[in-house]
Amino acid sequence: MALTIVLIRHGEAKLKELGQTDFERELTDAGAKALREAFPRTLSLVDVTSATELWMSPATRARATAAIANETLGIETCREVRSMYAQDQGEFLRELSQTNADVIVAVGHIPFMEDMCARLCGQYLGFSTGAAAAVEIDDRAVRGLGSGLGRGRLKWFVQGPEV
Repeated sequence: MALTIVLIRHGEAKLKELGQTDFERELTDAGAKALREAFPRTLSLVDVTSATELWMSPATRARATAAIANETLGIETCREVRSMYAQDQGEFLRELSQTNADVIVAVGHIPFMEDMCARLCGQYLGFSTGAAAAVEIDDRAVRGLGSGLGRGRLKWFVQGPEV
């Protein structure tokens, strides 16, 4: 059985305010609204099963985007994955290689989402805010992900909504 990885870039975020860290940046109201309007159609492309997991960067804007995505998807297993915020591709690939999920919806940042898409399927796509791409990887290739090997195929890509 194949593993499908849906890579989503977080929605439009507010500029960093005085005394605030990048980690704490929130979605703009318009960004959250645009995701709520776009995600039902975009995420209808995701085949959610009982073995689907939602992974998110622990940053505030990514967690908020994941929550909005999950309003549509209804995924029970959700977890923060620090490697996405840290931009640690090797650790993320190791985590993917060890999962029992058949679909992972991962919400993170650029350049990580763009780089991971290119690494997984050989296609570099410019992710606007709220963009999503699904990559399918067969079982043999999933086992090789921990060592950075393995190639998948791009199933679909939807650019993010206008804000």
